[in-house]
Amino acid sequence: MTTAYNPALIIVDIQEDFLPPNGSLAVNEGRTIIPKILDLLDLKKFNWKAIIATKDWHPSNHVSFASNNKQEPFTTKTFNHPTKGSEFTKEQVLWPDHCIQSTFGSAFPEEFAIVFNQMLKDQPIPVALVKKGSLQDREYYSCFQDCWGLHHTEAEQFLKDNKITHVFTVGIAYDYCVLNSSIDAADIGFKTVVIKDICKSVSPENLDVTEKIYREHGVAIALSDGEELAKLKI
Repeated sequence: MTTAYNPALIIVDIQEDFLPPNGSLAVNEGRTIIPKILDLLDLKKFNWKAIIATKDWHPSNHVSFASNNKQEPFTTKTFNHPTKGSEFTKEQVLWPDHCIQSTFGSAFPEEFAIVFNQMLKDQPIPVALVKKGSLQDREYYSCFQDCWGLHHTEAEQFLKDNKITHVFTVGIAYDYCVLNSSIDAADIGFKTVVIKDICKSVSPENLDVTEKIYREHGVAIALSDGEELAKLKI
């Protein structure tokens, strides 16, 4: 019996606030991966069965912003569970204000937006935009759910509805939202591959620790010129 192979691409948070030179939370060299992402969107080259692009989509009073906690960016704070209070807590990083809904910083860069938005309109294959982080009182790193596992986006159901078996992740940041989205995809049951050279990290100096976490959760790490993507080429 032939094993099903229905691959999907998830493009994580390619947004102006994460991109140099002017993004409020710019990731070093973030713009350099855009040409490779655009290449992946060429359906004459790659046989994707579905594509998701994600956006951080925060209200201005979001709990993850340092400015809303009277602390400096990149410090940490202990947060209570949204429904169970101090019974469960998480220590989390506080960030500069970023990706506030409907601002320039939340937008896709123009060269990506032109291509992706046309695909979203035309639906040559199933294509979805998934927004995360819209609830004020909790952090989201994964495109599947908030950090507490309470609120779930439409990403999982979209992939299941389209009978996806394999998920490939790219984008920003390799050590935060790509990481957590990849882990959740693997935990749900998708064979998951992160394309390392089409991602950028907030803290590239911690690469070994980041990649250990990927592997511990069953996520394969590949390169854009490797055999994993070669299987997808038409």
